Amino acid sequence: MKRNLILFIAILFLINGVAFAKDAAMELSFSHAIDLMEKNNTALQIAQINYKIATIDYEKAKASNLMSASRHSEMQAEHNFAKAKNTYENSKRSAYLELLKNYTNVLSAEQSVQIREHELIVAENNYKIMQEKIRIGDAGRIDDLQEMNKVESARRSLKAAQQKLDEETRDLKRFLGLSENTVVELSFDFSVPELEKTQDESIELGLENSFTLRDLKYNLEQQERQLETAKIEGIPPMDLERSQLSLEIARLNFEKEQSDITDNIIAQHQGLIDSTDRFANIEREWEIAQETYDIYRRQEEIGLITEIQLLQHKVSLLNSEANRKDAIVAHIISYLQFQNTLGLEGSLQ
Repeated sequence: MKRNLILFIAILFLINGVAFAKDAAMELSFSHAIDLMEKNNTALQIAQINYKIATIDYEKAKASNLMSASRHSEMQAEHNFAKAKNTYENSKRSAYLELLKNYTNVLSAEQSVQIREHELIVAENNYKIMQEKIRIGDAGRIDDLQEMNKVESARRSLKAAQQKLDEETRDLKRFLGLSENTVVELSFDFSVPELEKTQDESIELGLENSFTLRDLKYNLEQQERQLETAKIEGIPPMDLERSQLSLEIARLNFEKEQSDITDNIIAQHQGLIDSTDRFANIEREWEIAQETYDIYRRQEEIGLITEIQLLQHKVSLLNSEANRKDAIVAHIISYLQFQNTLGLEGSLQ
């Protein structure tokens, strides 16, 4: 009697445990993932704290400069604060991109597992058919080994896909500060963003927002100021020539950076146009794959093909869908990187 009671209690615990696991499942949309990242990500928290420290230092520098009224000190404080702000914004952009990659990697791994499961079912069914052929003498030992190898290969592929999914899921949870036991349910809710700005508009905006360019301009202005001071002080000709050469280097660096930024923006802008064109082809292929599968599905319903044959076509459909999703993600990443180059937020929200 006592043993039966213990067994009953154990079963209750098991049932409650399963129910709890289901309750713990979290529907994790990408926007929800962003909220968790901003709240829990350690690297982002460090960047926020460093930015707060830089803000305090800037306010202190402004207060100290009220007494000296030094234009040079004021410019230095503003430049240091702008540099700290740029570092913080770059940290946010990097974290956003990393989250997007982690999130979509999990989705891709989930679909890969689904495809590998279907492939294993097909391989096992083909092996059973081969066994029947061998039984009636319509196939031999080599045929048997070949089909067996296909089954084992499909099993290894499924195991590798599952391991990849587990790894990607752990990385995402770690990045978001979620516990290892949290069950997450992700959704693919992404579309190809439109390129709204022309090439000329992009170049103008990118040059205007580039902190690297502002930094080089600041250095150029410093060199000009130092040269003017050197002329006023009447320093030796050799030192004066050195200051002039330093100014020339600063000017050339500034012009080179302008040219490099322009070339980079042109290349990225054209790359996005090309990516949009390629995606249009992939989208048509996806539509063809859907319509083709629908034809096979109707054929299976009326008995023209078997359920396993339909499953083989399902694998083709899923592969086409995976290609489409991969193309969307690749385009989004390129788009966000382009937005970052222009000094914009680089967000899908």
